[in-house]
Amino acid sequence: MSWYLSKGPEWDVVLSSRVRLARDLDGYSFPYRMEDHDRIVVRDRIIEAIRLMNLKNDDRFVTLNMDLLPEADRQALVEKHLISDDLAKGGSGRSVCISRDESTSILINEEDHIRIQVMEAGFSLKKAYKRAESISIALEKSLPVAYSEKYGFLTACPTNTGTGMRASVMVHLPALTHSGRMKSLMDGLTQAGFVVRGYLGEHSQADGNIYQLSNQITLGISESDIMTGFERMVQEVLVLERKIRKEIYESNPTAITDRVFRSYGELMYARLMTDTEAMKRISDLRLGIALGIFNEIDEEKIALISAYIGPASVQKDSGEMLSPKQQEIHRADKIRKILEKQNITAKKKPNEL
Repeated sequence: MSWYLSKGPEWDVVLSSRVRLARDLDGYSFPYRMEDHDRIVVRDRIIEAIRLMNLKNDDRFVTLNMDLLPEADRQALVEKHLISDDLAKGGSGRSVCISRDESTSILINEEDHIRIQVMEAGFSLKKAYKRAESISIALEKSLPVAYSEKYGFLTACPTNTGTGMRASVMVHLPALTHSGRMKSLMDGLTQAGFVVRGYLGEHSQADGNIYQLSNQITLGISESDIMTGFERMVQEVLVLERKIRKEIYESNPTAITDRVFRSYGELMYARLMTDTEAMKRISDLRLGIALGIFNEIDEEKIALISAYIGPASVQKDSGEMLSPKQQEIHRADKIRKILEKQNITAKKKPNEL
C-alpha cells in the first residue's frame, strides 16, 4: 500500500513528514554546469550504485527517465511530492528512482547529483531520517561523495552545504489560517530560521490550508540538533492549532458543523469540481474528523481522494487528454465514486455482524 494512504502519528495536524539529503559526486561539476553526456554518465553511475544496494524485494526501486516520461506523468509525480518542479522540466540525464510504496524517491541530476527523500505518514521525522540516512550510507560505499572536513557535504547551493539535510512536515492549519493568525506565525518561524511554503513547496499556495514547514540552516549544526529543534517547533505549532480549533468550535459549534457537512454534500453531489475547490472541501472534512463531529468517512478515505484531485493526476487517471472543463467533470465523478463506495461498505457492515 502507498505510504500516503495510511494514518500516521498526530494525523489531525501533521499529514506527513519528509527528510531530504543532498549529495554530490566528487570529480564532477554540479548538474547545472554539466553537458548532457556528463549528466548521463553520472546518472548511470548512481543508478548502478542503487541497484547494488542490499535491499529487500519490497524496497526495490523503479527508475524513470525524465526525457522519456510524458509531461502529464511528470506532473503527476510532482503532485505526489515524489519529484520537484525542477526535475519535472525534464532533460537528458535526469531521472528518479522510486520505491514501490512511493515513500522513497532518489532524484538524480536535479540541483544536486543526488537528492534522497523519504516520506512517512503523520509526524514521523525520526523514521524518515533513519531510512534516508541508511540509503545515503549505502550509496557512499560505491560512490565518491563530495565532502569537506571543514564544511561537511558539498552541495550546489550553499544553503544546503553541511549536513545537506532538509526536514519538513506537511501540516493542516485551518484554524490558524481562518483566525488570521497565520501571517504572524509565518513571520515568527522565518525569524527563528524555519521556512514556510505552500502545498507544493516553493512559490505555491497553501491550498486546503496545507503548509510545508522546513528547516533552513544546515551548516555548522548536526543532524540531531536540526531534528531536535525542528521537532520542537512542529510540536508548538501543533498545540497552537489544536487550541484555536477548540476555541473556534466552542464559540459557534453549529456554524462549524454546518460548514463541514455542506462540504461533504458538495463532494458527494457536485458534477464539476476544480482542484482548488476540492482541496477546500477536503480541508473542512479533515477538520470535522479531527473535532469528532464528522464520521461519515475516515482520514484514509480522504487521503485516497486527495491522491486523485491534482490536474495531472486526473489526466493520468482518465487515460486521455482532457480540457479544463473535462478535468472538472472527471474529478467530481471520481470523488463521488469513492464516497459512494464508502457509503455502500458502511451500510453492509451491520448486516455482516
